[in-house]
Amino acid sequence: MVQVQVVRSLEPPDRARVAPFLDELDDHLRLDLAHGPREGFVAGFATDDGRLVGYAQASRGNDGFVVDSVGDERATLLRTVLDALPADEPITWWTDDPADATLAESLGFVPGRHLLQMTVPLPLAASTDVATRPFVVGRDEEAWLEVNNAAFDWHAEQGGWDLAALRQREQEPWFDPQGFLLHERDGRLAGFCWTKQHDGGVGEIYVIAVHPDFHGLGLGRALTVAGLRHLFDDGATTGMLYVDADNESAVGLYRALGFDVVHADRAYTRGFE
Repeated sequence: MVQVQVVRSLEPPDRARVAPFLDELDDHLRLDLAHGPREGFVAGFATDDGRLVGYAQASRGNDGFVVDSVGDERATLLRTVLDALPADEPITWWTDDPADATLAESLGFVPGRHLLQMTVPLPLAASTDVATRPFVVGRDEEAWLEVNNAAFDWHAEQGGWDLAALRQREQEPWFDPQGFLLHERDGRLAGFCWTKQHDGGVGEIYVIAVHPDFHGLGLGRALTVAGLRHLFDDGATTGMLYVDADNESAVGLYRALGFDVVHADRAYTRGFE
């Protein structure tokens, strides 16, 4: 018989038990578990005869909580973890399964962001002469946070980053400041293209943005091309990124560069005004 248990902290043996589920977990939740977790953390375990068969987690994000459940008993785990959260906190749940729409509705969630995964073969035919330099750990954090938060002030997840969130990424095994490209103009950080190498020849544009003061100069396209060129030079044969489906200008730019949609995820939200 499957039993469900909720905990608010994980001891080392429990962390080892959930390790097989982490690749399926939302990236924000995985990072919180690896480097924290932050205050408010809640986890759910589904066990069958002592064997862990399902896992759920809720972690604080920039705006409320992010939740996810993987493995067996996903619906039960999700309900259990949600019941353990403060009733007045906004909640976001990401899923790539269209069948989860019914469950989301039953939990009081409404459809939120629609995120597209797009890929392109490398190298690109396009080129750019935009000047970039690598991110310098210990020096560029505050300038980067200013640009990121100004560019994504409308964004519930990417906006509102603090130094602790950036430091978490700097501690990740994949973090490489050489692939964190910064572009400066008039003595200021104008934009950036932060890249990430994956296994199998896939290189990701992890985050890319231009400060609003420098919009209209074509820097979005130029930094995209610069990032993809760096990824190719570093061994990637496929470029990949995620973009909101309703960001028509960005989707159009990426399609013009040769990107195609290969996957989609949907966020469901509860408690947002």
